[in-house]
Amino acid sequence: MILKSFLVEKNLSLIENYNLVLISGENIGLKDELKSEIKKRFSNTEQISFDQEEIIKKPDLLDDQLNNKSLFNSKKVIFISEISEKIKKKIDEIIEKPNDDVRIYLFGKAFDRKSELKSLFEKNNTVAIIPCYQDNHRTLSEYLRKKLSGFDGINQEITNLLIENSGLDRKVLNNEIDKIKVLFLDKKIRSEKLDNLINNTYNLDFDELRDSCLEGNKEKLNRNLSNIVLQN
Repeated sequence: MILKSFLVEKNLSLIENYNLVLISGENIGLKDELKSEIKKRFSNTEQISFDQEEIIKKPDLLDDQLNNKSLFNSKKVIFISEISEKIKKKIDEIIEKPNDDVRIYLFGKAFDRKSELKSLFEKNNTVAIIPCYQDNHRTLSEYLRKKLSGFDGINQEITNLLIENSGLDRKVLNNEIDKIKVLFLDKKIRSEKLDNLINNTYNLDFDELRDSCLEGNKEKLNRNLSNIVLQN
């Protein structure tokens, strides 16, 4: 079952209908936010985190968590990161023998169209997949308005400045929002102070530049090259 990310953002309870959810895509900021909100929602539940390589190296690791009940809490939430096709066999086993006391949230990069794992989550109504596509100006404008709801002084010029300064990266934009909340405690944004607060030019990590080259992503590469600042 495919769940639209913007619907899940508005109503996180949608995920409660599924004990096995795959959250995938290139939007790292959105995936991180969803994970954070899920952790808050199940804050009274035992939470365990793995990455895929741990489970592949120790096949019984996940089985033990699925089959062994905690002495203090009958419910569990398991987060597994860096998901790929390698774990599909284990996922098939979990779907065949579901455990209502355990929720599993899988996090991975974007899968290609031929991915069997992606297809499994899309076509099976007992599990769900949340595709996290890259943000655009419109989605980030809505995100900014939501995060700064109640603040005075937000206009289209400031909105454009913050979004362009972020390089359309939700994580960078969220860092700027946190700065605004700390500086403008009276919730009145003044543009003259804002200019000095934000990073006037978005200077990306060279790792991101490298990744866009390896991926052959021309659009992302061009954006990264235009945003980079070289120091003497």
